[in-house]
Amino acid sequence: MDIYKTKDLAEAAALLIMKRVLTAIERERNICFFVFENKSRCEEISNQFFFDTLLVNAREYHEAITRLKNRIFSRG
Repeated sequence: MDIYKTKDLAEAAALLIMKRVLTAIERERNICFFVFENKSRCEEISNQFFFDTLLVNAREYHEAITRLKNRIFSRG
């Protein structure tokens, strides 16, 4: 399967606003892994994010982080 996993909330938010499809949030004890489609494209975006070359809208980025946090903490 062509998936990309990350446990980094900030990276996951960047992937979301770059229109990558979040397919699942997997939990292992107290750690959440965000699972996205299209591994090669996610790796490209991730590299841009970590090497500070990814430009995004700040409001969209903040909203993506908020949406991810809501998904993480909405489970009882």
